[in-house]
Amino acid sequence: MAEAKDSPRGSSSTPLLSPVSSSISPHSEHEPVNDSGIESEWEREPEPPKTPEPPDSSKWNFWLPRIPPPPSFQPGGLDGSAGFSIRDLVGAVQHDTPYEQILAYLSHHSHPSANSVKAHINDPVEGFSAMFYAAATNNEWIIRLFFKYGGNVNAVYGSPPLPLLLFAIANSKTIEYDTTTSVATLLSLGADASVIPKAFYSPFCQDLPERGPSDEDLDNLDDLKIQWCKSLDTRAMVAETLNLTQRYHLEKSSKLEKPTERQRQVAVRNYSEDLFGIPYFLIGQSAATQLLMKELLHGMLRHRRDPLVLVFAGPSGHGKTELARRLGALLSLELHVSDCTIVSRENEFFGSRKPYVGAAEGSPLNNFLARKDGQKCISFLDEFEKASPDIWNSLLIPFDKGEYQDRRDLRTINCSRTIWILATNALDEQIEEYCKKNEEIFNEEDATTRETHLETLTENMKEEFKSRFKPPLTGRISSFIPFLPFSLSETCVGTHKYLLELASEVHRPVNTSFGDREQLLGNIRLKIRLDASVCKTLAKGYDPQLGIRSLRKVVRDTVATKLDYEYMLTHDLIKEGVEMENYVVFVTNGKIKILRVPSKKDAAAPAASN
Repeated sequence: MAEAKDSPRGSSSTPLLSPVSSSISPHSEHEPVNDSGIESEWEREPEPPKTPEPPDSSKWNFWLPRIPPPPSFQPGGLDGSAGFSIRDLVGAVQHDTPYEQILAYLSHHSHPSANSVKAHINDPVEGFSAMFYAAATNNEWIIRLFFKYGGNVNAVYGSPPLPLLLFAIANSKTIEYDTTTSVATLLSLGADASVIPKAFYSPFCQDLPERGPSDEDLDNLDDLKIQWCKSLDTRAMVAETLNLTQRYHLEKSSKLEKPTERQRQVAVRNYSEDLFGIPYFLIGQSAATQLLMKELLHGMLRHRRDPLVLVFAGPSGHGKTELARRLGALLSLELHVSDCTIVSRENEFFGSRKPYVGAAEGSPLNNFLARKDGQKCISFLDEFEKASPDIWNSLLIPFDKGEYQDRRDLRTINCSRTIWILATNALDEQIEEYCKKNEEIFNEEDATTRETHLETLTENMKEEFKSRFKPPLTGRISSFIPFLPFSLSETCVGTHKYLLELASEVHRPVNTSFGDREQLLGNIRLKIRLDASVCKTLAKGYDPQLGIRSLRKVVRDTVATKLDYEYMLTHDLIKEGVEMENYVVFVTNGKIKILRVPSKKDAAAPAASN
């Protein structure tokens, strides 16, 4: 492909100059005379430059051009005067330049007096929008960084328009790594799920035909957004690479209520726009994420000065810790987790007060709060029901006034901006019983009925919490957030999560050295044939009391064990630097099976021996 010269958006080739000077009057005696009445070549207006035809996207193989690394990628170049170059940025990204350097480069060229980044962040490089190169990294934070500086998550390539979201899905085959996080990130940033027809993902927990949906299953193929489906090869590529978790995210995106302009405005003013992406990084728990986002937006709108104290209640393994971690990551808030099962007294939790023995050391929680004095942060108190009453009492002032006394020097700490999360299993019985009697609470299609049930459930939770933890503590709780049991289809997504983790683990290269670096099981491509069928079979081992952790055990005990046995049936020695081996997981007669797929080398071996 010829190297394209990058130019600012909206610029074009310089038009041809007319042979007639602009200073000459139309009736000048110097004007050529044409008595024939036919326009002469001298008089004819120059034709405008033709817009080149967009490339045929149906012939693209999903590989991006390789851009050379820039000679220098320091902001301003070697002499400090160089301007922003989208080509240099893309070249740096393609050659694994560290995130911090890319951030520094973009920040340098984004000051108000010379904000050239947003003007050119979507410019094409070798025919592709720069966002395609960001997505190709399969790095969530690179994608977010490009978006922050104006990158278009709905960028397209060629004709018919091939969407960035589709490229992120198909990219897994190119790079031989799972791209589910990249797909979820694009959706969380506003990528339009409707560019992928619903026949590919709704319902998400069913197997796709090998070549994708038929024409009869695809609605309105004349719609420009989905005309890429007319290419049977592209359709088959998407069917091959679109996994169960990605289908889940697409279906969820098509149902999620989008944030209003006012909600987005409030979030942006508080540097919290990524808050709206939380539902894409959690299995189920749409009620919990919805209630959490409402509470956070309410606090932002009111400039709340009192601490935010939340109760995350529900069975173990249903996403309480994961939601707290995701909240911290997306909003760039430091998270501290305190395990209430390992402390029995208040001075173990916060540390001894000066001048008692041990006061100088403080405690992990004490020192965290002191270090984050006056700053936003998250304090997650896990299994809070196992904390003692003196610990509950010691939290009353921090929860009420947002003040805390550093045990080491008795200095008053401002913790009014701390988000306190009390995670507990104490209300499991109330949540489970209510959900059994009121299954409408799971129906996301009927928002009004669901919201009524959630209000009733949270009131019940508050009353039960009051009876267990007493009114003074209950009166300081900002919101009760229930974590509901998983549905059957959600357990399939949980199963798929652990299958993806296993595939990533065994994809790593073999390392035959002794010690911590040893990895004898590696260089494996683990394929899941008909992933919905595989996950439904494995999900039968789901235990509601253990939550998603029970699915991890099923995958380890079933798939990982069978893979180990199959891997060791080969007579070849385990070596470093050998080619990848292919294994496939599938279901037959209701049983999970794993087989090694012979390579071309294996197939040629018998012929060579003959």
